[in-house]
Amino acid sequence: MNKRQRLYTVLAGGTAVIMIAAGLLYINNRGVPAVEAAAYLDTTTRAMPVTEDPLQFLSDSSQGVPGMQLVAEDQRLALYYNEETTEIAVRDGKSGEIWYSNPKERAEDGLASAYEKEVLSSQLNVSFRDSMGTLENFPNFSSSISNKQFTVGQIDQGIRVNYTLGDTSLGIDALPKLISKQRLEEKVLSKLDATVARYTSARYYPTKNNPDILERLDGQISKQLVLNKMLGAFETAGYTVDDLAFDNQENGVEGGGVSDKPSFVISVEYRLEQGALVVTVPLSQIEESGQYRIRNIDLLAYFGAADTKGEGYMLVPDGSGSLIHLNNGKTQEEQYVQRVYGADPNDNSLSRPQVSESAYMPVFGLKNGEKAWFAVIEKGDGIASISADIGGRQNSYNHVHATFSLRGEDELEMYTSQKMQEIQLLSDEPFRGDIQVRYHFLHGEDASYSGMARLYQQQLIEQDVLQPLSEQTELPFYVDVLGAVDKKASFLSVPYRTTLAMTTYEQATEMAAKLQQEGVNRVQMRYQGWFGGGISHHTPTRVKLDSEVGSRSELQALSAKLEQSGGALFPDVAFQHMYHDDLRFAPSSDAARFVTKETAELYPYNPALNRMDQSKDSYYLLSAAKLPYVVNEFADKFNKLGLGGLSLRDLGQVLTSDYRDSRVIHRETAKNIVKEQLGKLEQSYPNLMVSAANSYAWGSAQHVVNVPAGSSRFNITDEEVPFYAMVIHGYMNYAASPMNTSGDQDLRKQLLRSLEHGAAPYFQWTYEPSSRLKLTNYDSAYATEYAYWVDDAVALYKQANEVLGNLANKQILKHERIQDGVVRITYTGGTSILVNYNADAVTVDGTTVGGTDYVVGGMNR
Repeated sequence: MNKRQRLYTVLAGGTAVIMIAAGLLYINNRGVPAVEAAAYLDTTTRAMPVTEDPLQFLSDSSQGVPGMQLVAEDQRLALYYNEETTEIAVRDGKSGEIWYSNPKERAEDGLASAYEKEVLSSQLNVSFRDSMGTLENFPNFSSSISNKQFTVGQIDQGIRVNYTLGDTSLGIDALPKLISKQRLEEKVLSKLDATVARYTSARYYPTKNNPDILERLDGQISKQLVLNKMLGAFETAGYTVDDLAFDNQENGVEGGGVSDKPSFVISVEYRLEQGALVVTVPLSQIEESGQYRIRNIDLLAYFGAADTKGEGYMLVPDGSGSLIHLNNGKTQEEQYVQRVYGADPNDNSLSRPQVSESAYMPVFGLKNGEKAWFAVIEKGDGIASISADIGGRQNSYNHVHATFSLRGEDELEMYTSQKMQEIQLLSDEPFRGDIQVRYHFLHGEDASYSGMARLYQQQLIEQDVLQPLSEQTELPFYVDVLGAVDKKASFLSVPYRTTLAMTTYEQATEMAAKLQQEGVNRVQMRYQGWFGGGISHHTPTRVKLDSEVGSRSELQALSAKLEQSGGALFPDVAFQHMYHDDLRFAPSSDAARFVTKETAELYPYNPALNRMDQSKDSYYLLSAAKLPYVVNEFADKFNKLGLGGLSLRDLGQVLTSDYRDSRVIHRETAKNIVKEQLGKLEQSYPNLMVSAANSYAWGSAQHVVNVPAGSSRFNITDEEVPFYAMVIHGYMNYAASPMNTSGDQDLRKQLLRSLEHGAAPYFQWTYEPSSRLKLTNYDSAYATEYAYWVDDAVALYKQANEVLGNLANKQILKHERIQDGVVRITYTGGTSILVNYNADAVTVDGTTVGGTDYVVGGMNR
């Protein structure tokens, strides 16, 4: 090679390096491709058309509802409307029960203050902030109904009520601040009688700079009597809003014609559909005034409320499900409030008031005597919270309802030389889709949480969310294997990251063989830490196997071994938590943003400190707009491994908003993006496992682990119920949290809990001693050594399989709490399980159950 050739080679190499560096810099600045978030907004955001004709009342052949008119009816329900108060009522033709949007006897409530009575009379309660962050509330009774600021129109099978909340009058600004002498004469004075014209003309005076321009004399007009006369004169003359806008613009008056007082226009639609009441608020048509921004909307807070004589409970979706007994007397405890699908992780607050179970389902209900209602949030569930409170605190009514957060909120700390001030920030862009709640009505034996579970289950079946399992004779056995674990190390005081092999593929194969040898065949193995540098793996757009735990052929051999006896391998991946800032993930462009516009970087939560632990490794939240690209890239690489199963660590559990200025994504929009990705992955991997699946993920999951088996135990609640399990049993295989790493490692009680929830056994194992996890991010897995647990796990599985093995495709018909610590579960086909958590034996309907024991179909097992 001559000198010129060598020079060309060096130049070409240098150019290539520069181009690669420039490309990486471009990627790092621009990030991975994003989808258009608007495409995932619910497209049915336009309100149902309202007829031009006045509201037509229907003839009512039934007993009707006193003080109300019939506006719609179907084969079961009749919808009534009060013209004065805008409240509605639903009459159930099957049972004769009437459910009211507002308590009938609220005016006689001696406990409620005047303000509380306004709230009791409202269908909406709107909370909003001004530009300084001051929070205010508008119950629509006092801010709209009492002032007759509403209209109503007919829609298909229902009505639409349009509310204007707040004072929309302009006051003195309804009169032009400046107006030409010619236009005052032409538009106003010439159309008034002489006396009124002189009175009006005297309140305008020529300006110094231009006598042809007249200025309003505010000192005189500000008096209410004078203002009323002037407003009347301009109205008589036919002076319009357009005239005012023209004069303001012509004379350079800014802000004139716009009220500086808070006001909002909000519509509520009520319609009957398939034997249910459907309530919709089209958020795209909300109008806000000036600087005022809506934060939350409480919808029908007192629908079907129960008074002090009520007997029953409210169902709330806390964890597996919780009941709040009506009038339980816990007036010193805080009311129940919980965000649907858990708190938004896009919250930069280091501390949190309480760590609790999540609310996995967008449902709530109330039972009162022999009747009940049950509600499902069908649209806007991603931005919803459920609130419930008992009577005896602020008023006499037990009530449960949904609240919708139209904007994100956060605190901004402002520092000066002398002090720190916290300012409440709201995101600029509100959610613009619909919110919609469907109310069902139950009576008699169906008026219970068991009846509510059956009803919700049937609705999901009709929507093709739940598909029945085929008949099975053996329970699955779930095991969560920790493979490669990332760990900090140092050499000569220089820190670096290394990967620790806690379970290799060969060792996991040995586990599977041992279980099969002991008669445990359907082993469903979730394997965490197999690619990308351990459990906290790199951005999953690249799939590089961790050599510390084995080769590709050994991974495939493990999968084949499990499939031999009806099991499966589920390699685990996290799509929404980004654990590393690498060349495939740029936080500045790919991470979500807080309301404060900071990059969403978080730390693991430490319950002992009640705050995020900044001594641990941080992670980022991936923007939902980038999720489709990341999922597609991962799937392309993962397909080459030829594995049939996949475990989703966070995709069915986490919903993250993104408040980036150029791309605002609310949680409801994020939910729709996530659902699309779940659907794509299910098509590629029909055997999909989801951890702690929220209800929107059920339609894509064949296996769910970390199912809630308890609640947060809020002080105001009274009972835990397995509502989650009652809905999905017979339609997917599932397990609660690993038995050996839960707070209660009493395997006997764990067995009883599995029998109550119909859940398969689940363990988390490492082949190596769990002591090796010390000083890693996974030191909480301190009791995972496989050799210590395997014999007990096999024995427990055989007991559970004997009871539940033939019930996997059966529905749970009923769950009853016979007494404290004693429950009975009844399945389709007649099988019942009586579980006694107490230390002493109990006798129920002639059947004796020993202490911490169970009876199936009347025979001890």
